Amino acid sequence: MTLDSIASKRVLVRFDFNVPMRNGAIVNDFRIRQSLETINKLLENNNKIIILSHLGRPTEGVYDETLSLKPICKYLSKFLNANIKFFSSYKAKIKFEDYNIAMLENVRFNTGEKSCDSNLSKSYALLADYFVFDAFGVSHRRECSTYGVSDYLETYAGHNISNEITTINKLINENSKPMTIVISGAKVSTKLIVIKKLLDKCDFMILGGGILNTFLKAKGKEIGKSLYEKDLVNEAKSILNSDLASKIVLPIDLKCESNLEPKNIDEDDISSSDVIFDIGEKSLEHVKSIINKSSSVFWNGPLGYIEKKPYDKGTIELAKTIAQHNCFSIIGGGDTLPIIENLNLQNQYSCLSTGGGSLLTYLEEGSLPILNKLNL
Repeated sequence: MTLDSIASKRVLVRFDFNVPMRNGAIVNDFRIRQSLETINKLLENNNKIIILSHLGRPTEGVYDETLSLKPICKYLSKFLNANIKFFSSYKAKIKFEDYNIAMLENVRFNTGEKSCDSNLSKSYALLADYFVFDAFGVSHRRECSTYGVSDYLETYAGHNISNEITTINKLINENSKPMTIVISGAKVSTKLIVIKKLLDKCDFMILGGGILNTFLKAKGKEIGKSLYEKDLVNEAKSILNSDLASKIVLPIDLKCESNLEPKNIDEDDISSSDVIFDIGEKSLEHVKSIINKSSSVFWNGPLGYIEKKPYDKGTIELAKTIAQHNCFSIIGGGDTLPIIENLNLQNQYSCLSTGGGSLLTYLEEGSLPILNKLNL
């Protein structure tokens, strides 16, 4: 039995509707659009759908109106031109009277979600006949709605996660070299172990954001008032002292905010008051040359402080270079996607992934907790 053969049933579906929001409005709906194939197929087969998702990182057990899924529900209703009934609790009675789709409130408001509490998983399972998982972005997490419920319901893969895994496997199996991996973002802690393991798989690794700053600090460079993770400097230092360190591409100049003005500064000339917000012009040209000689590229996370010009330049130029180069390319990370779509480059890559951390984890480990249940 496959997803397409489920008919006239109640189906619990875990999507990843953790979309970027600003003042209660959706900034980019890519992840929502990626769910439509699964929704439409289930509706086509006369099923009733109960949607689970999370949004942001609320304190578990505490309701936070700013992280409610109500705006997502309203948006999806308009998108599908369908009546979607919103329920504030999984304990509510879902009767499917004048609606075929129900959406439950943010699963991370529920106590026990993140610890994969068996009682909560069972409660979710009681809502439906089948479970469909289509949230690649959280497939690396062993939580109630991403894994636990599959212990109590027959479970199937949604169309989006099937497509993403198939595409990623194609690259891994083809072993397309030279391979370049671009890893960026504010948090080093979530990616440092992955960086270690992925260095063994790639030919070049380009770093950006807070991750880059932590490595620069580990190298003994002045980074001024830039964002970095102090507790992980020694760990970064051990990576820089390893046999694989030559694969790491560090910039020779950086775009900084200096005396409230953007300036391009060589790595050895940064002062204690400067703030690094992007890679510099010479470094950007070097990065582009590496991309242009790569057969495959994985990219996770924007290179700089993209919310503020001109510190989005590195990310924009990287996006254009990968798009124009004839290579196998997989792009992940929610912050990167809005820029790509604003540039109208979304069709220029092998795969735009809904996952960031999950994509890196899959590359590193070759598996994810839920995948065994999905036969992927």
